[in-house]
Amino acid sequence: SLDKAVSALEMELAVARTGETGSTSSSAGGSAGRPGRVLQRAFVVIGINTAFSSKKRRDSVRETWMPT
Repeated sequence: SLDKAVSALEMELAVARTGETGSTSSSAGGSAGRPGRVLQRAFVVIGINTAFSSKKRRDSVRETWMPT
């Protein structure tokens, strides 16, 4: 049931956390105050829906979100 699923996920999380403690970060950024924790960076791509009816409207949206 739901309790079993939650218990199983909690155990998996505990195992994953104990596996993390063995790794260390040697990067220049590091993680201040948290030894043994690896700093992960996110790579984000933001797209703009340009499927508008007119070129003027597309350019207006681009100018709003990507000013030069």
